[in-house]
Order: sequence, then structure tokens, then C-alpha cells
Amino acid sequence: MIPNGLPSKTQLRAAKPRRFFLLAPPNLSHDKYTLTLSPTPHSTPPVYIPVLSHTLRPDPLIKLLLTHLAPSSPPFPYGALILTSQRSAAALNAALASPAIQSKLAAAGNKSSLHELFAAARLIIYTVGPATFTAVRDVCANHDITSTVEVRGGEDAGSGEILARGILDVTSPLEYGIFADEEGDVAAAPDALPNHSKHRRKKPILFLAGETRRDIIPRLLQSADLPPEERIQVDEMTVYASTELEAFAFEYKGALARTTTTMEMLVAGGPGQGIRWTVVFSPMAGRGMLEGLGWLDGEGGTRKVDPQKMEGRRDYICCIGPTTRAYLSREFGVEADVMAEKPSPEGVREGIEKFMAELGRPWK
Repeated sequence: MIPNGLPSKTQLRAAKPRRFFLLAPPNLSHDKYTLTLSPTPHSTPPVYIPVLSHTLRPDPLIKLLLTHLAPSSPPFPYGALILTSQRSAAALNAALASPAIQSKLAAAGNKSSLHELFAAARLIIYTVGPATFTAVRDVCANHDITSTVEVRGGEDAGSGEILARGILDVTSPLEYGIFADEEGDVAAAPDALPNHSKHRRKKPILFLAGETRRDIIPRLLQSADLPPEERIQVDEMTVYASTELEAFAFEYKGALARTTTTMEMLVAGGPGQGIRWTVVFSPMAGRGMLEGLGWLDGEGGTRKVDPQKMEGRRDYICCIGPTTRAYLSREFGVEADVMAEKPSPEGVREGIEKFMAELGRPWK
């Protein structure tokens, strides 16, 4: 160790440094990405760069819940909710914690009406990715409804398409407990309906989503290619909106510029030889990221270089899922180097490790 506490030259070269830029806000409570991507004392921790600003819009959900919380109100019309992001979970939490809902529950003397609402519906909450799964479980715990709501998906559903196909594979009308009759009204139990497929349609699902979203989930669940009794009506409710932060592109360019340091050149053996990975979590980060890397024409927003053909290339892209990968390819003609098979820190590392091994620069 050299006197000022920095690693020695030998340690620096042995560390095989990599820089990671995560285009997302940091998780201050439990940073699994830092633990996974920079596990040793001499590893360089990833740099988090927030991309989006989110505005929650829980009012439509509050109105729906209030409609069905009264003792004489009709049954909750949905058999399940779908949440594909942590913002949707935050909107659900905001709705349940709202003064209107809390006043309604206080008037009932306890939270039994909320329990009864979800228990009677046999509510399932489907989630995409482990982060959303964890966020939804936390919301359920915060509002003491864990015992009446089943949370599914998570790590086993890394994209909307995987989740939708999983729902079609595992759900049956018997799973919901309340059925739609021939006229579209609900019956209290499966025994109340004739044993005929046209009477046994699955209850609708409520998709709590952002203002900008793909249609893959409703399209698959409501596909005309499915038998009528297998289709699931999906009602979409916008519960948050996202906008790109004005400072994102500036912060990202600055972070890239700051990585060309004397120490990094020493480690890598020469200027520009260190590997840098940008992990992108949302299509909305795509343009700013590619502009920051210098891969787009500043005016037209078209690709001016093909990163796959660049000599001495040091920057690589890892997408957290297929939506972002498809967006970069479709809109800019840029192919991500890696797409995580699972939207998790482990999935990101495994994908990058495999890619680097094929490149002849293994992780270890």
C-alpha cells in the first residue's frame, strides 16, 4: 500500500478495474448493485445517475377503493392487480395511505373493511421484476394486508411478456373465486354459475401503470387468438407520470469525463483502455445516454457511429430488459451488448461476465 492509503500499482493492475454507470436513482437502504458489481475493497463502486422524475397520480385508485369500501357496496370488480414498476407500488401505497382512505377505515373502527375487500376478491398482485415484487410486499406489510393479498411474479417474471404468459399458463377461473356471468355481472361463487365455459369467464385485471407504457400485457391477455373463456379483460389505470430530468444528460457526460484519470490509465495500461459499462433501466434514458457517449448526431438524433465496429472501444451497454433493448434498436439502430436475463443485480453481472469472457477479458 502506498503512503496516502491508495492501492499500490500491483494491486491496481490486479484489480482489473471496470467502471459502472447505473442510469437510475441509488437505493440508499440496500444497494445490492454495489455489493454485486463491486464486491472487493479495491473495486470501484458504480456511479448512479438519476434519469427520471416521477409524479404519483393515485386519485383514480383512491376513488375506486372508496367505491367498494362501504359495507353495502358491490364486490371489488378485479381478481388481480398488475404492477410493473416501483412507481406503481408507490402509487398503491399513496392510495392506501391517503386521508380519504384512512378516514374511511377510521370510521369503521379498524382496518377490517380493507381486509374484507381484498379477502373477498381473493386478490392477487402480479409484479414484474424483483424490485417491484419487494416494493409491493412492503406496501402490503405497511398496511397490514399481507395475509389477504398474494404477491406473485418478481424474479420469475422479468418482463411484461413473461408475466402475461405466466398468468395465462397458471390461472384458471377457479383461481379467482368470483366469476362474471353471461351478462357481465359477478356471482358470489363458482357454484352459483352453470358449469359451462361461457359462464366462467375470469375476472378482469387492473393494470396500474405509468403514463407511458407498452401494450404487451393487455394485448396478450386479451388476444383474440385465445378461447373466450381464457381471455382476461385488462383495465388500465394511469397512476404516475415520468419526465426526464433536465440535468441527466449533463450529469452523465460529466461522469464519463471524470473517469479518465491518471489512476485509471495506470491500471489499464494506457489512455482509453479501461472498460466502462452503462446499465440502462428505461427507454426514456436511451437518447440522453447515446448522446452522452457521442454515438448520435446532436441535431437529428440519428446514429453517427456503429459501436459494434468501433476500434479501441471502451464503452458498453447493458439493458435491464427487452423493452429498453428493443427501443434502442428500433429508434437508433444501436444494439445493446448485454441484456440481463433477469432484471436484478445478479442478472446484470452474469450477463456482463459472459460477454466479457467471450471478448477475451474475463471478469476475474
